[in-house]
Amino acid sequence: MGKIVSSESGWSPNPELLARRQYVRTKWGWFPKEDAFGGAGKPAIGGPWSLVDLDGNLVTNESFKGKWTLLYFGFARCPDICPSEMVKIGKVMDTLEKEHPKLRGQIQPIFVSIDPARDSLKALRDYAKDFHPSYVFLTGAPQQVQAMAKKYRVYMSKADETEDGDYLVDHSIVVYFHDETGDIADCFTQSMRPSDIVEKVVERMTFVPSY
Repeated sequence: MGKIVSSESGWSPNPELLARRQYVRTKWGWFPKEDAFGGAGKPAIGGPWSLVDLDGNLVTNESFKGKWTLLYFGFARCPDICPSEMVKIGKVMDTLEKEHPKLRGQIQPIFVSIDPARDSLKALRDYAKDFHPSYVFLTGAPQQVQAMAKKYRVYMSKADETEDGDYLVDHSIVVYFHDETGDIADCFTQSMRPSDIVEKVVERMTFVPSY
């Protein structure tokens, strides 16, 4: 017999991996709230964080409440993958502007530096010039960045330094899509094309439960 849940706070078989599933009361009892993730529910990633923007202002996860966000972790000296992913999200934003302008207005793309030792505010300002103007660029103290990355289960590892002190940072290549409440709505991988992401974004933002 299945586990009986009598509260809207929900239940998860493994809270470290899956977020607590929200439940709704029906005439038949309590049932999992239908969402775009299907029966398994949302992965338990994300959470409160605080960083600074290019003007040095404090920015937290609460700063984006009411907006859907596309969050990417990278670093300014990344030679190819980060720029490619950033350009891809820029194409997503441009496509949404043409085809779904109302949805586009509700979305905020965010870049978080995982290399705060080198990604100063000036370095990020220069880096930002090459990408879509709607991006918000964030950084912080190493401890802040590491704490946030841990909440998103981001893998990152500093490679060996070259003789001139340069180095790369290996890291996860994922774009995290959040809804207007800050909850994770989807995750987009490197293999996805801009058109794939646009399709998923529209699907998530227009999802209506059938009950």
